[in-house]
Amino acid sequence: MENIILRAMRTFDESVCAPEYARNQLAIEIIFPEPPVFINELAVRVYSEDYQLIGADVYSPSSRKTPRKVRFIVLSDTFWDENLYHIFVFQNGLPKWTVSLSPSPSYEVWKKEKLDELELHPDKKFFIERLCPTDWWQNMYSEQFQFPSAEKVIGKLYSYSEAEGVCPHLLVTGNNLMTKAFSCFILAAYLTGNDKSERAVFSLGELVSGNLQWSELTEHIRQKQVIVMNVPQLEYSASTVNLLSMLGDILSKEDFSRPVFIFHGTEEHINQLFQECETIAGMFAEYNTFRISLSTEMPPITLNDTEFQPALRETPFAEFSAEEELQQMVGLKQLKEDIQEARMMSLFLKERRELNLDLCGDSCYHMLFLGNPGTGKTTVARLVGKMYHQMGLLSKGHTVETCRTNLVGEYLGHTEKNTKEAIEEARGGVLFIDEAYTLIEGGSDTKDYGKEVINALLTVLSEPNPDMIVILAGYEDKMKKLLKSNPGLKDRFPLRFHFEDYTADELSEIAHRILKSRNFVLTPEANLRLNRLIEKEARQRDEYFGNGRWVHNLIEHGLIKSMARRVMSGPRPETAQLQLFSTIEACDVEEAEAKLLRTADLKITPPCRIGFRA
Repeated sequence: MENIILRAMRTFDESVCAPEYARNQLAIEIIFPEPPVFINELAVRVYSEDYQLIGADVYSPSSRKTPRKVRFIVLSDTFWDENLYHIFVFQNGLPKWTVSLSPSPSYEVWKKEKLDELELHPDKKFFIERLCPTDWWQNMYSEQFQFPSAEKVIGKLYSYSEAEGVCPHLLVTGNNLMTKAFSCFILAAYLTGNDKSERAVFSLGELVSGNLQWSELTEHIRQKQVIVMNVPQLEYSASTVNLLSMLGDILSKEDFSRPVFIFHGTEEHINQLFQECETIAGMFAEYNTFRISLSTEMPPITLNDTEFQPALRETPFAEFSAEEELQQMVGLKQLKEDIQEARMMSLFLKERRELNLDLCGDSCYHMLFLGNPGTGKTTVARLVGKMYHQMGLLSKGHTVETCRTNLVGEYLGHTEKNTKEAIEEARGGVLFIDEAYTLIEGGSDTKDYGKEVINALLTVLSEPNPDMIVILAGYEDKMKKLLKSNPGLKDRFPLRFHFEDYTADELSEIAHRILKSRNFVLTPEANLRLNRLIEKEARQRDEYFGNGRWVHNLIEHGLIKSMARRVMSGPRPETAQLQLFSTIEACDVEEAEAKLLRTADLKITPPCRIGFRA
């Protein structure tokens, strides 16, 4: 059979009806040697070099006869500038052909390759049929992890799935943080079909210390599909070696196939285990070992806690993510130190309770967040929920965000009902009440039910172990009045954190981060003008200045709108479209600044000043 050719080029076709975000187009044409028959539908999917879906398009013939040349336009919100793309072609809904191709960096320049039958590439066939449909595959290369290349992972998982009569267990070595992430979020998800109830997480340290009883582990062996087992540094006494050898004897039996054990740890700790326990060492070879390269530069890690439910007392991998996220936030130096101190104190008291040294202490961690608008209070509240969940002090770690408007009702009993519902929704996590001082702003008005919220909250604030953290947030002076309004409030909040206003440099950094995340670039003149504008506004700030919120509105409702007006009302060059739609010029900043001044002249009633109106 003659070759089927696929060619692709970067293009910009204004006649294409596309969503606003999808300004980047890749034209793909499939050229058959003769018109194909029995085709009801052709589709293409384009994946990045690390096998993440970039875009797709579908062609349905208008008649029974399919033309020799079929054209697709694949839309993306990112530039087509990667070195390599993996393209899969589907015929009547089934994957049929594949090719890897590097488009020309220039626009309107074709690059062509021969399409291969998918059967000739078993690794790619395995990926498109088994891996890409899963919702966990996107965790592989979400710029948060330093995992082996996708091609290596696909190849090894394919070999592992095809192997017969070999050890079912897996080993992951390298950086301790990354090995746990890879074991839990990739390998365990693959083996269980991402069914979190079918996996459990332990540490050999728990087994050796007795915190994990052998009977408990045996019960999980009977019930689970996968057990992830961390290998920490251990003191290998005779009893420890005997215990681990007994585990190795069970796992290495020829008829042992379920659950799959995934051991993970550093090279040093794994080698120590192998030296002391030959039965466990004998289970692993190259085919069932994944190596995660070490790196001294760890990227920020942000994971949704619901992605991982650990068993028993093992601290989940995501413990590190909340702290990393907090450290990645702009500014807030003193706050970060204060939260770290509170975290260590909470862990200290938790350890004392577990050692039966402090049987009377309460497990209450209610907090006050004191500061001006836009200083990150809501973001930090979400991180607190995640952090305390990862520490084992909250059962869920989610955050319920609310305010006076959502809590205060219109009639007697309505407020109490709303508040109790919010409390129950927040059980296991954080109840965050923003601008909490507004609950008492009704003064002596008998029709104001804000104080009912306070009375309802006192119930949960009085519980010794509420499995919840209540966080009240607002201006410092007004929050002090709130605490004085009810004598039972003040002592219920042992942790108080102050959120400082951002400096001009920090506000500028926030602005540049937002622009970078949206694929915008500033000309040198625009950058200088923007920094001067931010510096001027920071000098003139009052108590209602929006800080980070003001910057966000400056970008979204100022710079981008001004740029859009300029671009869409001016001439369109045939080339350099990407530059036109991504470059913010000095005139855009000037127009945004003028709009800001006009808005300020309207004298918006505080605290609604946010810089712009939509």
